[in-house]
Amino acid sequence: MVGVLTVKKTILLILALSLATGLSYARNPGPSSGPEGLDDLTKQKGLFKTTLINPDAEFSSYSKLCPKRVLLQFRGPGPAQDEATTGSMVRKRSRGAEIPEGEDLATFRQIITDAFVSELGSCELIELVEEGGPETLFVRATVTDIVTDIASKSGKADKTPKPFSVQGDITFDLIDAETGVLLARLGERRKSGKVGDSVVPPDVGAEWLNISSWAEQAAADLHQELEIVLSEDRG
Repeated sequence: MVGVLTVKKTILLILALSLATGLSYARNPGPSSGPEGLDDLTKQKGLFKTTLINPDAEFSSYSKLCPKRVLLQFRGPGPAQDEATTGSMVRKRSRGAEIPEGEDLATFRQIITDAFVSELGSCELIELVEEGGPETLFVRATVTDIVTDIASKSGKADKTPKPFSVQGDITFDLIDAETGVLLARLGERRKSGKVGDSVVPPDVGAEWLNISSWAEQAAADLHQELEIVLSEDRG
């Protein structure tokens, strides 16, 4: 009987120690894993509120720039969308703006992509290419926590279309195409505004004017920041 009690006490002690260890680990988790090279970035002054640069990167060694597919993440109440079919991810929230779908979503993505590619293509210090390789930087554009009124305004009959608005966290990552190491991260939250008599992008209606300008301004700042990094070689 004494032996049985001793065994029970031993088991309880082991369980108690295991539980205590588990609680300690939950409160003090290990470091989370992020993009390779993120820990090597240091804060710099730049056109974006977040300007993180790897001080050891030799940007002058890169002669080509390859844009990656734009990733969009909307704030919304709906279930997560399948990135493989829609090219977007959605945070599940109890409240939030309606999320554009179908043709509206495709147009939104295309306007952003066209603005980024057009602006990067005008950079004289680096060649725009379609594939990675030696001396190539990937540029990955991500727009997260997007709030827009596209869905609520789109398709209303017998009404003059009103310009769509948008705000979101725009982030550009510069990545070595061969090693996959992150060399720079630039970004901030931006909100569209009225742009007056700017030119409407081809093949879309005037309601997309503010969103087009929003994307173009972010791309123009990326272009300028790229030329600074490439010419001064901050590494």
